Amino acid sequence: MKSPETFLSYREMPSGAAVSHLVYSFWQFSVAPELKQPVTHEIFPDGCFSIFYYRNERKNFTMLGLTALSLELHKTEVFPGDVYWSARFSPAANRAILRANPAEFTSRLIFDENFLPHLTGGLLKELDECRNFGEAAAVYEKRFAAFGIASEKLDAKIIEAVRLIVSSTGEIKIAEIAEQLNLSVRQLQRRFLNATGLTPKQFARVQRWRATTIKLAGDTESKLVDCAAELGFTDQAHLSRECATLTGRSPKSFTEKVRQIEHGNLV
Repeated sequence: MKSPETFLSYREMPSGAAVSHLVYSFWQFSVAPELKQPVTHEIFPDGCFSIFYYRNERKNFTMLGLTALSLELHKTEVFPGDVYWSARFSPAANRAILRANPAEFTSRLIFDENFLPHLTGGLLKELDECRNFGEAAAVYEKRFAAFGIASEKLDAKIIEAVRLIVSSTGEIKIAEIAEQLNLSVRQLQRRFLNATGLTPKQFARVQRWRATTIKLAGDTESKLVDCAAELGFTDQAHLSRECATLTGRSPKSFTEKVRQIEHGNLV
């Protein structure tokens, strides 16, 4: 008999070129209607803001929500027929999109369109009319494009810092980033925190864990010690400590949990 988590699925979609400086990716999480009862789903930190849309046709209910920055595991109950469509912000654009200090936001459900009206006003109605993930992504793209935020309005050095961290899966040293950008470490830290709401070290840590998650979810052959070396951990014990801190699980337990979710395309 299948375990409940095999009825969960997750996939991502890249944003179009017109908003790629604002939107890191789109994602969809869904729960099969065949699931007999709700289950507890664990959401691991990704170091990004997301605006999300929730739909359950069985309940005839939809809503919006904002996932803010977090470095901790979040647990939530999910139900048969649940569907989430989301736009994940590009970290360097957080302050520009939110029009406020990103570090001051907390995750919340959105029932008041006076909350970030430029982002949420009328959005629920538009997403209610979508039939699938692709249509939802198009609605998000149109909304973000309407902000009129050109890439030139963002801090170019922080855009590059984010790119360096992501491309290195969090392994690059902060001092090396600062040197490449012709900034002092203190300048980099200040500007990165101002734009994203996180320090470069915090964002790098989460990016390395994201790479670890993808590796553990898809590689059934490699031993844990080999994964640790490939992903830049000092040793297997280092990977185990990081796993316990970020997920509350051992690497074996975490891997089993992640592999119970069907993963589609990841970007």
